[in-house]
Order: sequence, then C-alpha cells, then structure tokens
Amino acid sequence: MYWLTRLGFTQRERERTDTQRKFRARHIAKLDEPVVLDDLVQKLGDRLQHRVKSEGQQTEAAGKALLDALMRVRPQARSIVRYISAAATGFDIRPESKAEQSLAVQRDGTLAIARMAGMSIPELARWDPPAEQLSDDTPPPAYLKLLHQPSGRAPVGLVDHAETTTIEDLLITRDTENLAGWQGAPTGDVAWRQFQQNGQRLYIGYANRTTAEQISGADIIYYNETRKSLVLVQYKKLDSRQTGYYYPDSDSNLEKELSRLRAIDRYASYFRRPGDDHRLCADPSWIKLCPPESVIPQADVMVPGMYFSRQHFETLLADKRIADGRGGTRRFGYKNVPSYLDNTMFTRLVETAMIGTAGVSTDLVRWQITRSLKAGRAAIIGFLTGEEAPQSVRNTRRRQQR
Repeated sequence: MYWLTRLGFTQRERERTDTQRKFRARHIAKLDEPVVLDDLVQKLGDRLQHRVKSEGQQTEAAGKALLDALMRVRPQARSIVRYISAAATGFDIRPESKAEQSLAVQRDGTLAIARMAGMSIPELARWDPPAEQLSDDTPPPAYLKLLHQPSGRAPVGLVDHAETTTIEDLLITRDTENLAGWQGAPTGDVAWRQFQQNGQRLYIGYANRTTAEQISGADIIYYNETRKSLVLVQYKKLDSRQTGYYYPDSDSNLEKELSRLRAIDRYASYFRRPGDDHRLCADPSWIKLCPPESVIPQADVMVPGMYFSRQHFETLLADKRIADGRGGTRRFGYKNVPSYLDNTMFTRLVETAMIGTAGVSTDLVRWQITRSLKAGRAAIIGFLTGEEAPQSVRNTRRRQQR
C-alpha cells in the first residue's frame, strides 16, 4: 500500500540513456494528513483509472484528475497546490488583495534597483510565494525574504545579513554601518540583502510600518554612494491593466505627496554646486504610473509603466491633452500622455548618472526614508557602494551577458 505524503512540481529533463529518464522535483511540500494512493485512484472513473501509472510522469488528464480527487478528500491541500503552482509558473494576484499588490510592487522595485545599479542579478526573480493566502490586516511579507534559496542556502552573490522587526537589531557589514538607524522607529517588517558584482556592493532593503490595508503606496529610494546621487520613485496605480488610467483629481493624497516631493527637490537643490557632475535632471523625485498586476512571474520582468520627473508630472497636470476624460476630467494613460520614460530608458539613465542628484550626503537619504515611513508608505531601499568602471566597460559587460 502506497501513501501520498508530499506534493511537488516535477519536470522531465533530457533523457540520460534509452532506458533511463530523469525527473527533477521542486517546491516539495508535506501534506498535513497522508492519503492512501489507491483511495484516490478509486475515485476516478474507469477510463482514467487505467491511465494512472504506477511510476513516472502521469498524463495531463490523469494528473489533473488525481489532484481534483485529492482536494475533495483533503480540502486543506488546496493551499499547497496553489503554492506549488505559483512557485513553478507564477503567483496569481487577487485584484482585491492589497497585500498581494504590495508584494508585486516590492518585487518591481527590487528589480528596478538592480537595473539602476547596472547589475544582472537573476536571483532576484526566483522566489517562493507564500504558502497561504495573504491577509490585508497584517503587514505584507518582504519580497526579499521570499527569494528562492535552494537546499536552504543563499544563492551565489546573495548574503543574508539580518532579518529583524526593528532596525536597531540590524547588523550589516562595516561598509554600510551608516545604514543602521535610517528607518528610525520599529517597523512592521524589515529585510536587507547584499549583492556583489564587478567590485561593487549593492544593498537592497525593505521597510514598512503599517498593515497592507493602511499602506498608502511605495517608494523606491536609491542612493549611489560613489556619485552621492539620490533617486526617489513614487508608485501610482492605473485603474486597469490593458487600457487603464490614473485620475489625479480622485487621488486625495496627491497634493500632500507632491508637496513632499517638492520639499526633497528643494532640499537637494540647496546643496547643488557648480562643480557637481552634469545631470539631464538633477532633481531626485520621480513618479511611476503602472497597471495593477494579475500575476507575479518567475522571471526577470518588470511591471510596465510610465516614469515622470516631478516637474514633468506637474506640467502635464496643466496640459489640455490630459483633460480628455468625460467632462474634461484629467487622466493619465498610454493613449493620451504625450511622452514618458519606460523601464529601460529610466533605469539606464539612472545607471549612467544622467538623472539623479549630485553631491548630496546620506543625511538626505535618511531624511527621505523617515518621511516615507511616516507618510505610511513602504520603502524599497537601494544603496550602491564601490568604484564604478567607465561606461564603455559596463556596456561591454552587458553585451557579454546577453
């Protein structure tokens, strides 16, 4: 008699010989209550019972029928099946779930920081979705804590320094001891990761003080210590994925948030000096409008979106082309916005130091993280340190990685 004790995702790999076949099992999870395999088979119709194989990979029809039978016998196994399916193909996001939407934004911000730093880090796209449905009345989990770690070990290039609920307990290397205390009072969730590539170190952090229901949005706060350059990206959502719009007049937080962005731009401008490095845009504040996500994939793909500098965004607010909604309602969408930066253009401009502040100290970064958290926003933080190679060298490395 055989017992079904665990579930996992299996994938057939290249056959080793004519008589041997190799399967790889991943994302294995234990059932709370084992099931006698013959009991499941007996619940199938006569036609499918004869198709069930005693070993090896089942046909698609037989496999689906067995899973359906299992979930009738053990309804609690649905969460395990959902976890395995999400881990293997992608995590389905419920439109009404603020916690799951927050997780999608965290992931996008994490990938964006890596691209701003000019680093190729495939580990950032490999993650283990939560095993159970997320609740909006608790802080959403940190995406960084869900990064896939095979065999319980951190992937190459990934160093887990600390995961704590208070920043005071955070321990990271001497090179970034100035990060300690940046987030002030205790937070609901904190995570940091370190990556090393081409002689540079990239620290990516996440901090949040509120439950998913109370989160007002998310900010990317990226600081290049070598250039003394800060970039802040504030996320805003379109109302649908395909043909969605953002309606500024319906956003009760917008004016308060724009006031915050103006303040940080003025602060950065105060410290600007004639001898600073050239920038196409030396203000730190940017806004990304992006659609809500339906799936978080297992791939290095960012959420599509439109990037605007704070000044550009405010200029568009007065542009007649934006007021094309019903009754002259102002709205931002792909169909009516005359110009914007996409993911590739924006992250490339940050990487090449064409946008972002010049000459600012970490005091401004610390101040902005504090303001973001006090405003009820989640903070996705990037800190890059170490000498940079010339752009020609970085371009060569990029071509070699393709």
